[in-house]
Amino acid sequence: MKVAIVLGGTVPHCELVLQLKHRGYYVVLVDYTSSPPAKKYADEHIMESTLDKEKVLEIAQDRKASLVISTCVDQANVTCCYVAEKLGLPHPYSYQAALNVTDKSRMKKKMWENAIPTSKYVYVRGMDELVEGELKYPLMVKPADSNSANGVKKAENREELDRYFREAQNFSRNGLVVVEEFMEGPEISAYCVITDHKAKLIMVQERISVIEGEEQAIKCYASIAPARISENAKKLAEEIATKIARAFELDNTPLFFQGIVCGDDINVIEFAPRVGGGISSQTIKAATDYDIVSAAIDSFLGNPIETASWHPMDRVYIVNQIYGKNGIFERMCGEEELLQEGIVDKISLYVSKGAQIDASRASSSRIGVMVVSAGDEKGALEKIKKAFECLDVFDINGKSIMRSDMNLNDLCSDIDGGHN
Repeated sequence: MKVAIVLGGTVPHCELVLQLKHRGYYVVLVDYTSSPPAKKYADEHIMESTLDKEKVLEIAQDRKASLVISTCVDQANVTCCYVAEKLGLPHPYSYQAALNVTDKSRMKKKMWENAIPTSKYVYVRGMDELVEGELKYPLMVKPADSNSANGVKKAENREELDRYFREAQNFSRNGLVVVEEFMEGPEISAYCVITDHKAKLIMVQERISVIEGEEQAIKCYASIAPARISENAKKLAEEIATKIARAFELDNTPLFFQGIVCGDDINVIEFAPRVGGGISSQTIKAATDYDIVSAAIDSFLGNPIETASWHPMDRVYIVNQIYGKNGIFERMCGEEELLQEGIVDKISLYVSKGAQIDASRASSSRIGVMVVSAGDEKGALEKIKKAFECLDVFDINGKSIMRSDMNLNDLCSDIDGGHN
C-alpha cells in the first residue's frame, strides 16, 4: 500500500487526510501534539515536530513513504520539500523555493527586486540596526520565519517598537525580524491556482481584523466573500499572483496572497504557494465548487492541476471566528439549533474539552468558526446576528466565555479599516 506522511494535524488537514485515503494511501500523521484535529482520520499518528527535518526524513525512510505532504502549514512545507528532495519523491517546488517563500525577509527582498507592490521594510537582528526616520510610523513588526500571526504587532512609537521587537525575536527561529510600514485600507486574501506560469483567480475574501488589549494582539475575526473591491482590483490581483509565481519560480500549485487595497491598487503583505489556513478550502468549495485540496495533492504529485471545474460566486459568504475569554473550555451550546434552522451553513470547534483559552493571543483564543451564506450581504449579516444571539460557550465552571462582541454584525463599522 502507498504511504503518505502528512505533516501537521490542523483542521484543514482533516480533508487532506480523507482525500489521501480515498486515493488509496495509508496516512501517517506527524504532529507534536497528542490529539490534533486530523488524528481521528489518519491511520497512524506519530508525535514528532513537523519542523524537525531529519526526524521526518527518518520517519519517511522507515515507512517507505511515497509522498510527504503539508498543504496549509508554511514551515512544514519546507520540511516536505527537504525530505522529498533527499528521497527523490515528488514535490511542488524546490527546497530552496520553499525557503524563499517562508522566510519573510527573503520574500520581501525578492518582491522588491521584481516590482511586486509591497510596503517599505527593513530586515534586522537588533534594534541598533534600525535607522531612526528610515521608516514612518505606524510600523508592523514580524518574526522573519514563524507560523501564523504569532509575534506580529503594530507599533505606534519607539517605545512600542522596542517592546514588540523583542517579542518578535522570541518567535523567530533565526533571531531576525522584519519591520515594515503599515498600510491603510481593506485587507484581502486572494486565492489562485498557478498553471503554465499564469494565475487563475478563484476567490477573493475581505479580511476583518481588530488590534486589541495590552498585548496589541491582531485578531482576524471574520471575512466576507466576494470581497467588496473593484473589478480593476480583482484583475490586478490576478496579475500580481502571476508576477509572484514567475519571480519565485512557482508553477502548478495553489497560491494565495494577503494584500491591502487602496482604490484599484493592491500592496502585497505576504503570500504562500499552498492552500489557505482555517476553513478557507471549505469556503472555496462551497462558493465556487473548486476543490483546492485536491489541486494541492495533484501539485505535490506532479499531476497537472485542473482549473476548469469552478464557477464564479453567486452568494455572499461570511466566515466569523468564535473567540473566547480566558478560561478552560467545557462546551458550546446552540449550534445544533442554528444548523437545523439553516441559519448557519457550518460550525466547527477548533478546541476540545479541557483546552486552555488564552485571550491575549489570537491563536490561543479561537474556539471555533461559523459560516453563513445568503443572496446578498444584508441577508448574510442578519444570519450572523441571529447566530450570535443563539450561540454560547462555557468554561468548566459554567461561566460564559464567548466573545460575543467579536461579531461582524456588531462591528461592521470596522470593515472599512485594514491591517497588515
